[in-house]
Amino acid sequence: MAKVYLDAYTPNGDLIAKCVADDYGSALLMSLHGEGSTIRSGKKILWLEGADGEACESYDSTMLKVFDRLENR
Repeated sequence: MAKVYLDAYTPNGDLIAKCVADDYGSALLMSLHGEGSTIRSGKKILWLEGADGEACESYDSTMLKVFDRLENR
């Protein structure tokens, strides 16, 4: 099975990193860059920091929501 990558973006829309989907890297980056930062797959936003919650409250919950949205896109 191919690895799935998620893209983490700053609130200004600058790419921060490409993260393997099976780790918490993208959720950690949301905590560092704050409200308005996003986790995306391609052009699809899977998490919007602030509107969807704060990733630092639960990296598990954040990634569960991201995976759910990724499967339903």
